[in-house]
This record gives sequence, structure tokens and C-alpha cells, in this order.
Amino acid sequence: MHRHCPSERLTPGVHPPYHNAIMSVKPETIIRTENVRIGRSSAADRQGSDLLGSTPEELARMALALDQPAYRGRQLAEWIYRRGELDLTRMTNLPAAFRDRLQAEHRVGTLKETARRETPDRKTRKVAFALPEGGLVESVYMSTPTRFTFCLSSQHGCGFSCRFCATGRMGRGRNLTAGEIVEQALRLRRELPPGASDYNVVLMGMGEPLENYDAVLRALSLLSDPALGAVPAKRITISTVGLVPQIYRLADETPRYRLAISLHAATDELRSKLMPVNRTFPLAALMPAVRHHVERTGRRVTFEYILIEELNDSVAHASKLVKLVAQLPCKINLIPYNPIGPGKFRRPEPERIERFVEYLKPRVPAVTVRYSQGVEIGAACGQLAGAAEGSARN
Repeated sequence: MHRHCPSERLTPGVHPPYHNAIMSVKPETIIRTENVRIGRSSAADRQGSDLLGSTPEELARMALALDQPAYRGRQLAEWIYRRGELDLTRMTNLPAAFRDRLQAEHRVGTLKETARRETPDRKTRKVAFALPEGGLVESVYMSTPTRFTFCLSSQHGCGFSCRFCATGRMGRGRNLTAGEIVEQALRLRRELPPGASDYNVVLMGMGEPLENYDAVLRALSLLSDPALGAVPAKRITISTVGLVPQIYRLADETPRYRLAISLHAATDELRSKLMPVNRTFPLAALMPAVRHHVERTGRRVTFEYILIEELNDSVAHASKLVKLVAQLPCKINLIPYNPIGPGKFRRPEPERIERFVEYLKPRVPAVTVRYSQGVEIGAACGQLAGAAEGSARN
């Protein structure tokens, strides 16, 4: 799946200078973190089950199994999820003997921060985490004057091979656990400025969230639990390439979260060239699933549409897009293509983008143009893992 992160709305009259250019990440933006305290438990490198991803009820049962009152497990959950503490030695209201037993048999978190890239203003930060068995996953912290957003990964790599996406070139690695997904959010939460606590979560990082359905939904349930410092469901968005069975399941089982569909073309012919998943779930199957989700949740859907020069950015393409989403409560999020390496794809010139937008504006409920934050550090839409684990070519 093209995994990407949301972005800042284009300031009228200002166009970032990325048109028809091959972008490279500047080495000086790389910050190595081997000597930075990353908050891991002293037992983190030992073998043992990860407590991250366990519910308060599961932790309460574990406490009982270790001859502790059930409320000790709930205290542990509060330390982990509400306070974001991953070091068992700092959980000072737990008995020392209980903490020693936990350290001997368990760990809290498995990810190790190995590097990060930051924009000069530090508004966008891409953090690379090493998995225990090797390989990297990346998460992105984004800030604007009015909001903070955490872009989380759900898989190591991706098996959907979208042509415009660096992550898709990696191939499928493995699903992340619920604990590994939650841990990304807890670590990014430490990046918030003093006094800030509210943030948005988008499952738009590496991987296809709905292919890792159970772990993703468990992670989001923990992050949105009112007893654990909840992120409101309206601030959580799941993005998918269009896995039709899972869209129906999501609508029927967990109709709380916002849905974003990676669309990028309004015809099967073009979409199948850009996104091989369309051969399995063509538009005739995808659109009824999206409508079902809208009807079940009462929320409009977001269609993500990467604009690629002279491929899907003409007024004729815009007309087909309007017909496809007709009478559907939706927002169309237009994302000018972000370079991922040498190749034939290019970002359209501003004039072509403007023509596309002007055609859509009176014909769809809402349309935004978003130039992604963090292009220069490889943190924008479609760029995750492009710098970390090899290059990609169109």
C-alpha cells in the first residue's frame, strides 16, 4: 500500500519548489540516537512477553496470576497507556517484588529508536524504529499551529506494490503487533511541547492497516480507551488501498473511526496500473463498500488522490472522479506527487493542479490540496522507508 501521512494545506499563492525534481534527503537532517535516552526498560533486550498491547483486564488477570491484587494490573495499565512509561523501574507505586517479577518475565515495548530526520523548524519529524528481529519501521510526528498528528505504521513493508510508493517497493515483511503500533504513539507523544496533550492518529504509515485488521483494531481500542487518556475516535483515521471485505467488517464491527480510501484514479484501467489491488477489488466492488461504511457510521469518507503529471491530473480525469463519487458524502484530498527516486512520475505544475481543483470545487462536497509536510526528509506521502531501506524507482 502507498503509505503516507497527511499534510498541511497549501497556503494560497505559495507553491513548494518540488516540481519535476528528484528530491534527495539531506544527510545533515539525519540525527543518530544511539546515545539518546529512549525510555526502554532495563529488561527490554531480554526475552519475555511484551506487556504493551495488553488490555487493563488482561493485565489485572496477570497480576492475579502473580499473587497480586487485580488493581495492580490496572495500575500497570495506567502507567503504560496514560503516562506512557515504558520503564518498569519508574512505576513507583507498584511493589518492588512485583516489579522485579515483571522485569524477569516480561518487557514493556520492543522498539528501539535508531535514527530520526527532522525539518529545520522541527514541525515534522520522522523516527526510525528497529524491530527486535531486524528491519525498520517509520513513524512521523507532524505539527501545525492548531494540531498535532501522529502517522503510525501497521506493517513492516507492504505487499500491495503501488507504483508511486516507496514502501510498496519493499515487499511484504510482517504485521506489527498491537503493542508495536501503540508504542509508536507513546513514543511520539513524548515529542509534544509542554502543556500539549491532544493529538490525532492516522494509520497511514508503512503497511496496509486492514490487512493487519485485528492488531490495528486492538491498538486503536487501547489508544481510544476513555480510562487510558483516550484519543477520541473522531481523531483517528484508517487509510486503506481498498480491501473490500475488511471495509464492510470495519463498518459493522467498529463504526467509530474515520475512513480514508487511497483512490488515485477513477477508472479501473488506470487504477489497476497504479494499484494492483484494484484487479482483485475493482471500483464496482469498492464503491458499494465505501457507501456501506458511510451509511453505517454517519461519517463522510476521504478519498486520497495523488496527482501525477499527465497521468491522472487532467480535467477529463477530474470529470470521471466526480461521476465516481456522485452523491456520496466525501472529501477529496488531492496530494501532489512526492518524489521517491529516479523515474518517470512527476508532480504536476501548479497550473494543472489549479485546473483540477477548480473543476472539482463546485461538483463535490469538499476538496483540499495538501502539499505534504516533510518532503525534504522523506516523511511525506508515499515516501516512508524510501531512504531507510533502499531506493525505489517508478
